[in-house]
Amino acid sequence: MNSDEIISVVADIGNLYTRAGFTGDDFPRWSTFTKCTETMQFGDEALGYGNGQVLDILQPFNPDLYENLLKKMFEKLGVQTKDYSLLLANNFQTKHDLQKVVEILFESVEIPNFFTIRNAALSTFSAGRSTALVLDIGAYSTTASAVHDGYTLLKTQIQAPIGGEILNEPFRQFVVGDFNQFKKTCLARDIKQGLLTYEQIDSTQQYELPDGKFVQMQQAQLSEIADKLFNSNENFKGIQHMLLDIINNSVNDIKQQLCSTVISTGGSSNIPGFLNKLQTTLSALAPPMCKVKLVMYPSNQNRYHSVFIGGSILASLSSFQSLWVAKNEYQESGKFSIIERKCPN
Repeated sequence: MNSDEIISVVADIGNLYTRAGFTGDDFPRWSTFTKCTETMQFGDEALGYGNGQVLDILQPFNPDLYENLLKKMFEKLGVQTKDYSLLLANNFQTKHDLQKVVEILFESVEIPNFFTIRNAALSTFSAGRSTALVLDIGAYSTTASAVHDGYTLLKTQIQAPIGGEILNEPFRQFVVGDFNQFKKTCLARDIKQGLLTYEQIDSTQQYELPDGKFVQMQQAQLSEIADKLFNSNENFKGIQHMLLDIINNSVNDIKQQLCSTVISTGGSSNIPGFLNKLQTTLSALAPPMCKVKLVMYPSNQNRYHSVFIGGSILASLSSFQSLWVAKNEYQESGKFSIIERKCPN
């Protein structure tokens, strides 16, 4: 296939959400939960699955379910896998998981070309930058990364086992009904998104439940929940300290550039007042010669879908087209070794 003719799907398959679309798209065309039922109902379809078990696809990584999700993704986008290349965000916990996915894509799903790159680099591209300090607050974990000239500096990367989903737990007490655990968690998440704020409020916050009843919470209650991302404990030092550690462990040449280009992504970044609190807490800790500045996106949706948007931008560049790993290269060069050479990040 001539590089000028490569048409690609861009996908960000996270632990909670899957987002997919085409090169050049401003936003994903298909977005759903990275979950499925025992009868292979994926994403949003699993919400109506009664009391049946809803399965995780990435927690832990399940190759068979992942393969079915990939096929469902191409089906939902209305394209044949043999005709479309795939740029996939690399958020895998181990090299072995990525190796298995590459094998599935070339040998079972049968795509013609493939490329993968770290989430942090894609979020950086989405903001029109090549160097940044990236905080990715995922569903179940939070990752802080330095990106320099488009490459994620993995040696300084820090991950903590706490994410936005931990903020759902206090709201589960308000979910009443005969729902499966997945549905209950989704309802608790809805309540969280309706109530939680880092801003100072004078009145009680309230949220109307589906049955017409209201949940009411005071500022002190909401602050105690929200501050779990900033407060330290024996397993977690707080997101501001994760970023500070990366700044301190980076070479002096890029410290100021990292401080002045802080990108926060993930759904929790859109909680009202969150960015102001992150700016204040990190500024208080940063070295004196470093001025902290957060990158502002045009909308919450841009921040929420930053990994997908970065992939869409990258795959549309003419300078990128020579980086694709073709199926024949994969077959002729020791399979995964070509991925390590052409996708070093």
